[in-house]
Amino acid sequence: MSRTGRAAVLSSIAVLAACGGSTAPVGTAINNGPTLAAEVSADPSIAFTPNTVNLLVGGSVTIDFGPVAHNVYFDNQPAGAPPDITGSNANVSKSLTFSTVGTFVYDCHIHPGMHGTVVVTAPTA
Repeated sequence: MSRTGRAAVLSSIAVLAACGGSTAPVGTAINNGPTLAAEVSADPSIAFTPNTVNLLVGGSVTIDFGPVAHNVYFDNQPAGAPPDITGSNANVSKSLTFSTVGTFVYDCHIHPGMHGTVVVTAPTA
């Protein structure tokens, strides 16, 4: 390969690398800041999207269960966690309210490895 051709290839690689793209797996988006309401989709691709949400104390997360059945369990049962959403839920939405500061990890018992996180913080003055 000529010096000019090699330079063009290296330049193309540098441009593509600069354009980047996330290396995070699908379903790992995080909402921007603490809010009082958030939505999470339980996707047919077996992911909770966004994977992590940030709420203020007293905030709620609405989980939209799509056409594939899912559930929500707080396996570590932290103090202040809302009740689990048991059963096989498809084509429904259910809300969970978080009244305690903390980090709440939840899982779908139907699909091992499918999990999400709700981070609850107190409002700042």
